[in-house]
Amino acid sequence: MFGNKKSRVILNQKMSRRGIILGSAAFFFTGANYSLGQVTDLDGYDAIWRDTKEALDNFFGNVEYLSHGLFVDLPKYAEVGSSVPITVRVDCEMTDHDFPKVIHVLANKNPGPHVMSAFFSPEAGRAEFSTRIRLEQSQVVTVAVKMSNGKHLRVDKYVNVSFGACGQVGEGDLDTVFNFEPKPKIRVPENAQENEIISLKALISHPMETGMRYDIGLGRIDARFISSFKCSHNGEIFFRVRLHPAIATNPYFSFYMRVKESGEFKFSWYDMTDITYNKFANIRVS
Repeated sequence: MFGNKKSRVILNQKMSRRGIILGSAAFFFTGANYSLGQVTDLDGYDAIWRDTKEALDNFFGNVEYLSHGLFVDLPKYAEVGSSVPITVRVDCEMTDHDFPKVIHVLANKNPGPHVMSAFFSPEAGRAEFSTRIRLEQSQVVTVAVKMSNGKHLRVDKYVNVSFGACGQVGEGDLDTVFNFEPKPKIRVPENAQENEIISLKALISHPMETGMRYDIGLGRIDARFISSFKCSHNGEIFFRVRLHPAIATNPYFSFYMRVKESGEFKFSWYDMTDITYNKFANIRVS
C-alpha cells in the first residue's frame, strides 16, 4: 500500500532553496547551450528545442521510423490540459538485443516541446509506463523510440484540448513554492513468484512549477520541478525518467519489473532544489 514502507530524505547540499531555484530556473529557461547533438540525460543539461522536428533530428538524426509494435494510449479529447493521462507500450522481448533504450515524449505546441524521456533496461520485463502530462493547446503528441537493435519507432496522436495548462497551473507565491515539502508514495507487492513481472507505482506530491506563472502581484514564480526519477532493485536501476515542466503536478508513474530475487526497491526523485527524495520497499520472491 502507499506509504507503508520506510522513507528517507537526503539533503545533498545546505544551500538556500531560493538561490537554487533562481539559478536552476535561469539555466533552464535561457536555454544554456549544452551540446545540441546530445541525447537528453538525467542531470538537466538539455538544450531548449524549438519544435519536435528539431528535437528528434538532434536525438536520432535522419532515421526511418516504423510504427509497428509501439502503442500510445491518449484521450482524443481533454477538457483541461493540466493533467492528460498517457500510457506508452513497446511490444518487444526485453532482452539485450530487443528492448527500448529510450522513449521520448514530445508535444509540439507546448512552450517547450520536450515532455519527458524514459530509459529502460531489459530487467524491467515489460516496456510500458503510464503518467500524466500537460498540454498547452490542441496539438499532436509524438512518441519516438530508439530500440537496442537499432530500429526507431514513432507514433503521432492528436489531442483536442479545450483549456490549456502549461503556464497557468500551480498556486501560491514564491515562498509557498520553495517551502513546499514533497511527500513520496509507492506501491510495491510484498510477495512475488520468481520471474514474475510485477506492477510498480510511484507518486510524489509536488507543484511542478513551470516558471511561467505569475502570482497575484504579477511577480513571476520561478521554476521548481522534479527533473528526474529512477527505480532500482538491489542497487540495479531498471527504469529512469528525465522529466520536464510538462509533466503534471504531483508526478505519477506506473511501470514494471521482472523480479528474480528477494530484495529492496529504491525509488528516487531529484528536485531542482538539489534535494533527492527516496522511498524504499522490500519484496519477498519465492
